[in-house]
Amino acid sequence: MQPTPLQPIVYSLQFRGRVTSLSARVLEQRASAPSQVLTTTVDASGLAGCVQPSEGEEALLVSRLVLADDGSFDQSGTIEFAPGHVLAFRSVGAARLGRSPDPHLRHGAAVWEVQGGEGQFRGARGRITSNFFVSDTDELTDNHFGLVFVARAAATDASDATTRTPLRPLGLRETWAEFRRSSGFTDLLAECALWTAPWTGSLPYGGTDCADDFALCARVWTDVVSYDEPGAAQASPSSGGDRPRPPRRRERR
Repeated sequence: MQPTPLQPIVYSLQFRGRVTSLSARVLEQRASAPSQVLTTTVDASGLAGCVQPSEGEEALLVSRLVLADDGSFDQSGTIEFAPGHVLAFRSVGAARLGRSPDPHLRHGAAVWEVQGGEGQFRGARGRITSNFFVSDTDELTDNHFGLVFVARAAATDASDATTRTPLRPLGLRETWAEFRRSSGFTDLLAECALWTAPWTGSLPYGGTDCADDFALCARVWTDVVSYDEPGAAQASPSSGGDRPRPPRRRERR
């Protein structure tokens, strides 16, 4: 059987929305872009650009950024171009968020790898560049330029949905997985170690019982199962799995 031939689609859209901090290291982007026309003019005055709305539907962007200490980030998300036509992506290479010449704006850029999707984008491949800035009030302006390869007959496979698919909130497992992928988990362990360090050498906390308690607590934190790993459901508290618990401290008289 011959593979379905893919054809390229080139697009440019400017998304506007907001950025929300879910934690110190995780940001969520939610933005929309109407159908539009980007006009670029090169003349004796130099370069000029203008974005104007056009007839058509609206695209919706939802993504999450997991930040590192050096300003780099990993990003994944979806773009819903129309009901039943959803593209999934993940960042590749060096993605970075930092300062800009405007002190009130942070400037970021990333390259996304298209990872298929639904409807027209089932089996799609390609790359999208995201060049964005975030204001002091967390307003987002994200400029996309994409080259996406889709199957020629993919559009005929779209669902018959007449309303947009509601955005699904992340569940406990996915939220925990995002936390484990960030360095925030390591930071938390480091903070716990720093907090307990002054007490481990003094009475009564230098006793054998207390030392054992600290060691067990550290082991429990280190062995916490990531909820996106196989077998995590059996170990989660909701499933009734057995989880080691620190022993109840004996009262000292």
